[in-house]
This record gives sequence, structure tokens and C-alpha cells, in this order.
Amino acid sequence: MSPSYPDLPPIDVRHAYLAWCAPSPWLIALVLASTSTWMWVAPYPVLPLLAGFGAAALVGFRSDGPGRTRRTGSLASLALIGLAVWATTHPAANVTLHLLLALATAVVTALLTVRLRTIVGMASRLQARVNATPMASRWSKLPTAVSTLMLQQLRGAGALEPSLQRTLVLATLAWAANEEAQEMEYRR
Repeated sequence: MSPSYPDLPPIDVRHAYLAWCAPSPWLIALVLASTSTWMWVAPYPVLPLLAGFGAAALVGFRSDGPGRTRRTGSLASLALIGLAVWATTHPAANVTLHLLLALATAVVTALLTVRLRTIVGMASRLQARVNATPMASRWSKLPTAVSTLMLQQLRGAGALEPSLQRTLVLATLAWAANEEAQEMEYRR
């Protein structure tokens, strides 16, 4: 690469990756609204709360990101929702049903913890990969149209446009994730 390329601004791919993996805020709002409404009318608010936790976890497991716990977490979340609804419709629930509810809650919590840990770990690895890449190599990994616009913006006196900054972050996230995936595939 030519030494005339200026330094790129700091790129925070960690937050971009975390935002990409986050569940849809509309679905979470829907889950919260339906859970709180159900809690108002239910004689025991714990069961709707458990069903709402299961629904929120299901939305989280179905969102983008690493798929290691996706299927198991989705099934455990559905089991928790089903058990909570079953316990609500059968007020004289026995001890076995309550133990199953506790077990399902513990499994969903553990799987959510594993998923969050995996997402945060991947975000940190991607950020470390970007930070360790020399500036000349960063320029070569950018698409030509983005690097041309970026060069014009950086050589100008003004600040970088927000849309171009977002494009830079997304393009950087894309190549870092691609290299991480290739490395993981190579390790297999």
C-alpha cells in the first residue's frame, strides 16, 4: 500500500458486533408488554414472570450471533414457557411440576450465560484482530468504493460523516469476522 494513506479513525467493532447480536427491541417490548399484562390478571405473578423470562430468552436465542446454544436454548425456553402456562392453568400443581419449572429456569439461565459469554468473547476477539492489524493492511481490506470515499474524507479538513463512519465499522467488522471464521474453520 502507498504510504500516503492516512491513519483510519479508531474502529469499535466490539459494540457493532454486540449490537448485531442483540435481539430485536420490538420483540423484547412485545414480550415485556404481554408479560406485564398477564401479571396484572394472574393470581400468582411468578408464573407469568417465568413465562416472560422464557419468551425473552427465546427471542435472545433466535437473534443473530454464534449458534452454539441456539437450538438447545430455544427448546429449553419453549419448555419453560409451556411449563409456566401449564402451571397457570392447573392451580393445584404438584411438586414435580414446580421442580420441572425450577430445572427449566436453571437450564435457560445457564444457556443464556453461555451464549452471552460466547458473544462477548467473539466481540473481544474481533476487536483484538482489528487492533492488531497494521494500518496498511486495514486499507487493503476495505472495499475500493469505501476506501476511496474514506481517503477523500480523511484528506479533507472536515470531520468524518456519520454514515461513512458506520460503513467503515461494518466493512471492518465484515472482514474481521470473515478472517475469524476462516481461522476457526482451519482449526477444525
